[in-house]
Amino acid sequence: MPIFWRYLLKSYFRILLLSVLSFIAILLVSRLEEIAQFATLGAKPSHLLLFILYQIPYIIPIALPLSSLLASMIVVQRLSQTHELTALRAGGLSLRMVVAPLLFAGAFLFLLTFTLASEVATSSHLATRQMAYRLTAENPLLLLSSAKLAKQKNVYVQMDTVKSGKALKNLILALPNPSQNRMALCLAKKVESEGPFLKAYEVTLLSTIPSETFDHLVIENQQLLHAAAPDFAQALRKKGWRISPDHLNFRLLRSRTQALQEEFGKQIGRQGSKHLAETYSEFIRRLSFGLSGYSFTLLGVAYGLGISRCPSKRRVLYVLALAALSLTAFFLGKEFDHLFLVATSLFLLPHVWIFASSIWTIRKVARGFE
Repeated sequence: MPIFWRYLLKSYFRILLLSVLSFIAILLVSRLEEIAQFATLGAKPSHLLLFILYQIPYIIPIALPLSSLLASMIVVQRLSQTHELTALRAGGLSLRMVVAPLLFAGAFLFLLTFTLASEVATSSHLATRQMAYRLTAENPLLLLSSAKLAKQKNVYVQMDTVKSGKALKNLILALPNPSQNRMALCLAKKVESEGPFLKAYEVTLLSTIPSETFDHLVIENQQLLHAAAPDFAQALRKKGWRISPDHLNFRLLRSRTQALQEEFGKQIGRQGSKHLAETYSEFIRRLSFGLSGYSFTLLGVAYGLGISRCPSKRRVLYVLALAALSLTAFFLGKEFDHLFLVATSLFLLPHVWIFASSIWTIRKVARGFE
């Protein structure tokens, strides 16, 4: 490897590593709510630490492109401000040869980011869901006290917590009964968790028997009621847990796409093919993750170049605005993943803009204009 390549790549990856660590620390703050919810489920300290570590692979695909933008822009600005760029070009190197090491690093980041988003982040995301699911399945009293259950439609929960995850009293629980299209009411004076079972004292169960004229009200009173904790947890959940496309690695996502194509056909606009559109959008989302590693590096290189005596701050503002727009479009694309064409446009159009703008800027600088 040429000395010049080693010099640029060493500076680039040093700044990149420092930026990635900083962004991980910053973006972990945005996951504090989810971490706090998991902690309230009564998780052990070791499980809580593992849950926090599982958040990092989910953050890195976002932190890497932002870090590559900062690293490439700082390195190229340093070359310009110290007149090393002028010396290199005076020595016979073209601008394309000068920025080639950074673009090579951007291509490496493309592969790295795509792999992390497709394989590592999906596995960590699935693992966090499984950890939370197992905790609430083992102890449904934690699920009763969670905010997610209280926010569900047609569900009413009121109780007094005696000991979190262990006992509660004065329970009032109203749930829909899908088999009869009616509501069911459960009242309990006290509920305790004992291993894999629940013990409820002074229980009243109110249900109905539908008929053609009027519903028959059924009231059942029990002094002591035993129930298996997993069965009770399953009854509390509104729906079964469905593995979404962002839980699947690339191979499993391809298998799921093939299965959905056989079921719904290749026309993603048909009624009932929402899941197929989501899987197609997931492929594009992961491709967008990978492209961001290269496009953000190219953006930093293009707008870090300076050949004038008075560098313009508008270039920095333009880069920040373009990066913010790209991230906004990415998150909007995730929200519209059931609309394949809309999601694809939001995922890919910012990269097209970045590529076109960066290449135009580099060519302009190569001709002596800034």
